[in-house]
Amino acid sequence: MTNKWLLKRGEYRLKVLRAWLQSDRRFKAKRFYDDFGRELQLSPPQTFNEKIIFRMLFDRNQRFTELADKINAREFVRQQIGEKYVVATLGVYSSFDHIDFNTLPQKFVIKCSHDSASAIVCTDKARFDIASAREKINFYLSRNMYVTTRERHYKNITARILCEKYLDVFAQGEQDITPELFRVHCFAGQPKFIEVDFSDSRGRESVNIYDENWQRQDVRVGYRQTHYPNNLDPRISKPAKLDEMLALSRQLTADFDYCRMDWFLVGDEIYFSEFTFTPYAGRMRFFPAEFDYRFGAAWQQQIHP
Repeated sequence: MTNKWLLKRGEYRLKVLRAWLQSDRRFKAKRFYDDFGRELQLSPPQTFNEKIIFRMLFDRNQRFTELADKINAREFVRQQIGEKYVVATLGVYSSFDHIDFNTLPQKFVIKCSHDSASAIVCTDKARFDIASAREKINFYLSRNMYVTTRERHYKNITARILCEKYLDVFAQGEQDITPELFRVHCFAGQPKFIEVDFSDSRGRESVNIYDENWQRQDVRVGYRQTHYPNNLDPRISKPAKLDEMLALSRQLTADFDYCRMDWFLVGDEIYFSEFTFTPYAGRMRFFPAEFDYRFGAAWQQQIHP
């Protein structure tokens, strides 16, 4: 095992110990203060991030766990809206050593089913570093995301490996202005804001926020916005399939007071990415901060004890 992953395993063990010693509420209160420079307010929560944290601490809706599992979520989406919106599955495994790379295509994606940040994209199997991939996947298989973020609905998801078809979202458009991922923020089943990720040819990431009518909002969330005078880039037009994507988001989130639906768009084909119930674990930085309150005001929060 390389030093990088030995260090990560050591850091994770310390987080496991901290999870035993520090309550979820104290952990989130400290992180909130570190992130936003003020005390966490939960009586009642007002901002979007406060409501995310309130959900993390007090909402025990079991459907969050069911749909945060990337494999279970795919089956749910398949049943609700159809096979054509689900990225083709190449394999599901309980161990990295069960993967037969000889049977995989030249391009594919490997990820764990129970967390985030574990995805590995292979665009050329001849150059794919299997040993490096094994170290990364085995680390994430052994990790419980709850320990790191205190997102409780991840705690009891069975750790598995998902291998799926590679999607080239830039194949039919100019990379700098082609959305890499759509994150549709739905409140009581209604899309209100669309967080759109871009990645240019030099690997620089940008995020724009639009309303449901594809009107760009003057707000930044962590990353820069795409650069253009007055923040209005005429090259980034409303996607032809946006209305269909929003309709699908309404259908899939109708039972939730808040849920973020993530989608890929490849040409004219829409593909489901994932359900997200606690974005950024309540650490989403808005500039200006007014949008934290605007997102929060759109959420009429209900709790399932």
